[in-house]
Amino acid sequence: MATGESSVSDLIEVRVLLFSVLRECVGAGEVALTLPSSATGSDLVDRLVERYPSLDPYRSVVRLAVNRTYASLDTSLHDGDEIALITPVSGG
Repeated sequence: MATGESSVSDLIEVRVLLFSVLRECVGAGEVALTLPSSATGSDLVDRLVERYPSLDPYRSVVRLAVNRTYASLDTSLHDGDEIALITPVSGG
C-alpha cells in the first residue's frame, strides 16, 4: 500500500441523523459518512461542515448523541454507530 493510502479496515461508516435546522441545511434527515477509524465526534462535525458549509454557524451549539446516549465531541466513534446531531431548542 502506498504512503497516505487507507485500507478499508482503517475506515468506519456511521449513520448521522439530523434534526431541526440542521436537517434544513443539509436537505436530508440522515446521511452516511465514512471516516478514519480514529475519528471522534469533533472529526465528524468537521467533515459535515466541509461537506455542508451551511452547518458552520451551528458548530458551536450542536449536541451529539452516539447510539442514543448524549456524548461529548471527543467521544471515539466506531463502525456502525448512529450519531444524532441536535441543536438547542427554545420555546415560548
